[in-house]
Amino acid sequence: MTSIINTATFTASAEQPDHDYWIEGTVEVTLRNETRTVRATKCNRDGSITARGMTGRYQTGTKAWPASVTQETCPHTNKIWDFVIFGRDDRSGKFNKVNALSFA
Repeated sequence: MTSIINTATFTASAEQPDHDYWIEGTVEVTLRNETRTVRATKCNRDGSITARGMTGRYQTGTKAWPASVTQETCPHTNKIWDFVIFGRDDRSGKFNKVNALSFA
């Protein structure tokens, strides 16, 4: 699976909060052939990036939920995983949350 987050485009903000765990900035995200720059945070320890500025909508629902996507790389296999978070915690194999995302 290819990630929807282009990690090479992460740009740190000029001013950073007073901590060393997260770097605030922006990153490019591509959804259905449309690319936008959204707010993001990058973890100093494992390199994971969480992108925000998207919404998720369930197939049968009408509510647009605030959504985020975290890209992580498995240190043992180098496989890239996108974890999409919005609405309820739904681990149903029949529903792919990445397909339910749109830009806010």
